[in-house]
Amino acid sequence: MAAGCATLDKDECRTADWYAIGLEDGARGRAIERLGDHRRACAQHNVAPNAERYIAGRNDGLKSFCTPERGFSEGRAGHAYAAGCPEPLAGSFLGAYQRGRELHDLQRQLSTLESEIARTKKALADGIPNPRTRAAELDRLEALTREAQQVETRIQQFR
Repeated sequence: MAAGCATLDKDECRTADWYAIGLEDGARGRAIERLGDHRRACAQHNVAPNAERYIAGRNDGLKSFCTPERGFSEGRAGHAYAAGCPEPLAGSFLGAYQRGRELHDLQRQLSTLESEIARTKKALADGIPNPRTRAAELDRLEALTREAQQVETRIQQFR
């Protein structure tokens, strides 16, 4: 929650279906601390959340969030894991999340390597008068290209 932003407004607090709010938060993989955000937002309007209903809804929502497919998707997008998936869903979700996160990290690494390759090629194209420096840049370009190919191979293994 951004500073100064309430999760719910006055009318939402007063008419809240806490099960539905928990269901939505669980389906989005939000941490249980989200209830505290709702509590603070509604306290401004003298309304207290029904924690029992919220938690029941969140637990049901987590069932749709805590799938291997969603875990892989969340990891691949680079999202942090905060949901606290219950057993037995946690194991398969986290395994897939870690594979997705590995793919995310490899793609970021490849992007960095491609940027370095482009910079090195530009420096070589612009001309490097010192023969030793030019040779070092050519060696660097070869090493970067090999590393990028290795990362690309690892990325292909995810498909």
